[in-house]
Amino acid sequence: MTRFKNKVFIITGSSQGLGRAIARKVLLEGGKVLLNGRSEGKAVEVLSNFSEFADQVVYVGADVSKAEGAKKIVDEAIKSFGRIDVVVNNAGMSAFGTLEKTKPSVIQEIIDSNLTGSLFVSHFAIPYLKQSKGSIEFISSLAAIHGLGNYSLYSAVKMAYIGAVQSLRKELQEDGVHVGAIYLGFTKNDAVKKTLNSNGDLELVPVRKGLPVATQEESAEVVLNQIYKRKTFVVQSILGKANFLVNRIFPKIIHLVLSNQYRKMTKSS
Repeated sequence: MTRFKNKVFIITGSSQGLGRAIARKVLLEGGKVLLNGRSEGKAVEVLSNFSEFADQVVYVGADVSKAEGAKKIVDEAIKSFGRIDVVVNNAGMSAFGTLEKTKPSVIQEIIDSNLTGSLFVSHFAIPYLKQSKGSIEFISSLAAIHGLGNYSLYSAVKMAYIGAVQSLRKELQEDGVHVGAIYLGFTKNDAVKKTLNSNGDLELVPVRKGLPVATQEESAEVVLNQIYKRKTFVVQSILGKANFLVNRIFPKIIHLVLSNQYRKMTKSS
């Protein structure tokens, strides 16, 4: 397949996990990718995973939650490839714990790494996306359909993406820029992926038991298919689609189901 031949992608948070899987698929289809992670020192390690695509890929270590970091990424994409066709806002941290017990510093970090970073990168990339009539993609979550107990921060920032898409579609429709978000389903994490607890300590993301989990490659394909077809919203998985539909018609039912799950979770812990 060559859906993305010569198209230039910025994929934030692509040094590992889903972002890396999306990048590989783009490269295999003839695209060019700016990879990103927070650490500048990871360049050799990250690029070694893409050695066969040496002329199609660059890595930029930068923190997208800082305006200067986001601008650095966009500037390097133009310097290296001369254009930008797609921005995939994938970078971000997850967190768990009640809002009451969560440190303010953790609240700020989750908002900055997910929402602020995505808006900064989009802000600096929009002038170039207008030229290419390109796409902005936000990686949201099923947690954005209905808020989850113990994940208020994560649900909040993922829901905020939906509002951003709705607004940006109006702002950019005359310029031919596509804006979309995926309600990403449960996807297999890297074994080393970590999440923040309420104290701000990093912990390994727990293995999801009893739930259908997609591979990173499967989720990457759903994301890229959405971008290629320029769809606004996509809900991944049958479970996700059912959740989305029932929540729109009978939100109280979803509230009761999730409340019951939360009670069981808190009792077991």
